[in-house]
Amino acid sequence: MSLELCSFTNCRVPRALVVFLLLPCFISGCSTARTIDYKEAALVRAAAEVADAERLDVGIILFDPGTSADSVADEKKLIFPEVRQAEARYMPYQLKTTLESSGYWGSVWVVPQRSDAVDLTVTGRIDLSNGLDVSVHIGAWDATGREWLNKAYTVQVPEKAYSKIREPGQDPYQTLYNEIANDLLAFRQKMSASELRTLRNVAELRYGAQLVPEAFAGLLEQDRAGIYKLRRLPATDDPMVSRMRAVREREYTLVDTLNEYYANLYYDIGKPYEDWRKMSREEVIRYRDLKRSAFVRGSAGALAILAAIIYEGSGGDNSAVTMTGVIGGIEGIKSGLGKNTEANISRESLKELGGSFNSEAESVVVEVEGQTRRLTGTAEERYQEWRRLLREIYSAETGTPGVDAAEAAAISPPAG
Repeated sequence: MSLELCSFTNCRVPRALVVFLLLPCFISGCSTARTIDYKEAALVRAAAEVADAERLDVGIILFDPGTSADSVADEKKLIFPEVRQAEARYMPYQLKTTLESSGYWGSVWVVPQRSDAVDLTVTGRIDLSNGLDVSVHIGAWDATGREWLNKAYTVQVPEKAYSKIREPGQDPYQTLYNEIANDLLAFRQKMSASELRTLRNVAELRYGAQLVPEAFAGLLEQDRAGIYKLRRLPATDDPMVSRMRAVREREYTLVDTLNEYYANLYYDIGKPYEDWRKMSREEVIRYRDLKRSAFVRGSAGALAILAAIIYEGSGGDNSAVTMTGVIGGIEGIKSGLGKNTEANISRESLKELGGSFNSEAESVVVEVEGQTRRLTGTAEERYQEWRRLLREIYSAETGTPGVDAAEAAAISPPAG
């Protein structure tokens, strides 16, 4: 008796056997262990004290939360507006503390909108944040309009980042903030001491031009690229300059007050926010695993049914094989639907976690010329109202007409 080798395409029973041997692998997930390399970046810290003249003041604008008008679409992407609004205030403050701890910068503030009172402005947009993956787009421009940063930062967070045994002040997303701070420092270190001083002078004169354009006209010029250049410095005894600096100091007082509010918010939501991220990380992993398992199980079920149909259609005469394939396929599809339902439940759990945040802004009380003023509304509205008061003060002291917010915006367009 001779043995004849048969191919996969013309040997009926072995072909079916191959399908059913592979089926358990598909239904169980048929996946290999995933190894994730978590990158960690250490913050570069100053080895010696940096001269005051070389310390730039930084304003970090409240981040764009990255939410859309379509709440349903956001939820499908596991984006929860309540959490994002809190993060839009929390993240800038964590970046502020990171920059301060490096020892390379002057005053660092979180601000509601751009201001010429600072030398360097940092903006951010949250593209992804779920406790496991975080991605933000960061932009940075100095007072001359020169771009420092315009890039996306993406980090995957390891479980150990949520350990209670870690350095004080270290956030689970700390690697992200360290990377941003290190990149800002790398750009700053390319500048000479003279360039840094010029940058600070340009920032001061732009602030003066925002208050009274006529008094500071001709001191700065813009090139075709929109970069501000210093033409000349005002006289050291110019009374307009001393008054402008006094108003600028009052604005610093305002942002100090606002930062006390942001600090309170930062510490108030710190613990629940970290708990949310930790639970969210677990739920995101579970959700992704369930969705992947649902797809694999459903696909395996459909494949089993298809194999049974092909087997019978090609002349297969073993009804037990056909029925086993059909029944196994149906069970696979049912299992996949079950996993998909579990994934949806997991997503709802994330939604409930996100809904636990409340970041309503409270009113801020400030003192102006011995009078107490209460600023209400959003942080941006309060900031605009305060700056309007400052212009009124400057106008009264100098006898020059003030500049309203719209005119100021036209005089001082966004850097970059």
